[in-house]
Amino acid sequence: MNFNKSIVMGMMTAMLVTAASVTALADENKGWSWMDLNGDGVQEAYQYNADGSMAPVQAGADGFSAVTLQADGTVQCDGKTIAVVQLDSNGGDLSSDTSADGDSDESANGGIYSAADAYAYATAATGRPDIVNFARQYIGVLPYGAGNVLNGRVDCSGFVQAVFREFGISLPRTSRQQAASAPRYVSEAEMLPGDLIFYGGSIGSVSHVAIYTGENSIVHATNSRRNSVFEDRGGSAVHYEHIAAIGRFW
Repeated sequence: MNFNKSIVMGMMTAMLVTAASVTALADENKGWSWMDLNGDGVQEAYQYNADGSMAPVQAGADGFSAVTLQADGTVQCDGKTIAVVQLDSNGGDLSSDTSADGDSDESANGGIYSAADAYAYATAATGRPDIVNFARQYIGVLPYGAGNVLNGRVDCSGFVQAVFREFGISLPRTSRQQAASAPRYVSEAEMLPGDLIFYGGSIGSVSHVAIYTGENSIVHATNSRRNSVFEDRGGSAVHYEHIAAIGRFW
């Protein structure tokens, strides 16, 4: 049943005042509101549909399970604590924050003051599993060849370009160009799902690119002999050639 947005907001405000457990957080950019509607001390993310009706943010939205703010100030994603904050019960703000291990870490966490902040922490903690899962659906489906569309043949860089295009991320055409254009490089120890691994002697001689899945494996359009998109697992797969660079584009 659809409700007028202002009426729904009024109802929620009353419920939140009654519950008086944790403050609701809203973010205009993502259109999320965090609300504890059942009074269990856990805030779930809600969003408004185009027609003004309200719906919970479903698990997997934006590639993540719903981010929740617990009554004790822990921010969780996929069942893992990604940050710990202190709630100001008087002012209704998040007044300070600590790292997940309990140590003060103001500069690292920077404060979680909105759903977008929590989303950023979820991204920092989990990478981009949405990109990985999207790429995986083409394993064994797309044939190998010179191309960069998801309904035809793809080579390594064309596959990566086409996948990232679906998420609004524009990449150059060749793996060498992609490696050179990375807005950020990370170390192997910092790799997260959705990072791109570039293979070659150096950035200037990159000859192959693959999407890191976060499970010690890569998804990539391999070669004409294998003639398909593959997911290769294990350390030997990740290091099958020299890693020239690891790029993060999100």
